Amino acid sequence: MRTFLTTILGASLASAALSTSALAGGFQRGTADTDILFEQGTAVMRTGVTYVNPQRGFESINGQSGNFGTYTQNYLIPSLAFGINSEMAGCAGTYVISFAAESDYTGAPGGALPAGPTANSRTETSEFESNEFGLTCRLSYTNDIGRFSILGGVFAEDFTFDGTSLSATPINAVPVFLPVRTTVETKSDYAYGYRVGAAFEKPEIALRAQVMYRSEATHDEFTGTGQVTANGDAYIIGPGGVQVVVPGAPAPGTPVAAGTSNFSDVVSPQSLYINAQTGIAPGTLLLASFRWTDWSTNGTAVSSITTGGVTRSSLSPYNWRDGYTASIGLGRAFTDEISAAVSVGYDRGVSTGSETTYTDLYTLAGGVSFKANEWSELRFGGLVGYWTDGEQSISDGAYFNATVGDDFVYAVNASMKFTF
Repeated sequence: MRTFLTTILGASLASAALSTSALAGGFQRGTADTDILFEQGTAVMRTGVTYVNPQRGFESINGQSGNFGTYTQNYLIPSLAFGINSEMAGCAGTYVISFAAESDYTGAPGGALPAGPTANSRTETSEFESNEFGLTCRLSYTNDIGRFSILGGVFAEDFTFDGTSLSATPINAVPVFLPVRTTVETKSDYAYGYRVGAAFEKPEIALRAQVMYRSEATHDEFTGTGQVTANGDAYIIGPGGVQVVVPGAPAPGTPVAAGTSNFSDVVSPQSLYINAQTGIAPGTLLLASFRWTDWSTNGTAVSSITTGGVTRSSLSPYNWRDGYTASIGLGRAFTDEISAAVSVGYDRGVSTGSETTYTDLYTLAGGVSFKANEWSELRFGGLVGYWTDGEQSISDGAYFNATVGDDFVYAVNASMKFTF
C-alpha cells in the first residue's frame, strides 16, 4: 500500500510543482526541491527542467493600439537535488534558478519602450537571473501517531542583470545628435538567507502536511560594465522639427563611450509555503498548496551607467503588492508503476498599476509518474494558464500608459529520480 500511494504522490508533486512554483507570480522561477528529504532510500537524486512559454504583449502604449508582439520571453528552470536520508534525519543539497525575468521590447513603437522619467533613454531589452544553492536538513521523531519533522537550512543566491536601451546623445557644441545603444552588465556577489519549516507524515494514508518559510536575501553590492555604441546616422533638428542627417558621424556599432554600471538594492522576497496531501480513497490522493510571497518589497529598480564622470540612470517602477498562490488537485494510481494527477490553481496578480505584466493567473496542470523499478522514477507535467487583462497608468506610478489583453502561458516539466 505504501508503494502504491508513493507512486501517486510522485505524479501529484509533478502537477503541484508546476502550479505553485514555476508560475508563482512576480519574478518567481523555481523553488528548492526540499521534498527530496521525504523520499524513501538512503541516497536519492532528482534532476529536472521546466520550460515556460509566457505569451504576454501590449495591446496599447500611450494610447497607440497595435500588435506589438510578445515581450515576455520563453525560459527554462533547471533543478537539481541530492539527499541523504534515514528515518530520523536527512540532509539535501539543492540548486535552482530562484528568480528571473527576461523582456524584449523591440516590437514596441520605435523598437523600445517610451523614454523614462530620469533619462532620455528607452528600454530595449532587460534580463536578470538569480541562482540559488541550498543545504536543508531534517530531524524527525516517530511515534504511534506519525512522524514529526523540523526542517532548517541555508542558501546562497547571486544576481546578474543585462540590459540595453536606446537614446540620442549630443556629440558637440552644435546640436548634433547621435542615436546610441547603451549596454550594461551588472552582477552582485552571493547574498545569504535561511529556510525553516515543519512537517507531519502518516504513511499509512499517504498524509503529509508541511510548512516552509524562506527568508529574504538582499543584494546591495554590485560591480559592472557599460558601453555606448553608435546606433544610426547623426542628425540635427531642422525647421519644423525635421531630422536632417549629418555626414561624418561614427558608423553604427562603433563604440563611443565605456564605463561602469550599477544597480539599486535588490531584495529577493521572503515567502511562506504550505502544502498538504492525503489519501481519501483507495488509490486516490487529495493535494493542496498555498504560497505567500512578500512582493511588496519590489518598489522601484534603478539601473545606472557612468561614463566620463557622468552618471545616467534608468528607472523601472513596480510598486507590487504581496502575492498569493493556491492550488488544489487529485492524484490517482492506476498500477504500482503508473499514476497521474491534475490540479487547478490561482495566482493573485501582484501588479497595482505601475506595471501590468503580472495580473491574475488561472492554471490547469497535470502530471504523470512512471516508476520503472525500485531505483528510478520518471515524471512529466504540463500546464496551461490564463492571464487576465490589465493596465498601467502614469497616475498609478507608471512612466507611460499601457494595456495588456487576456493572454495565455504554457509550461511543460520533466524530471528523473534515482534512488541508491
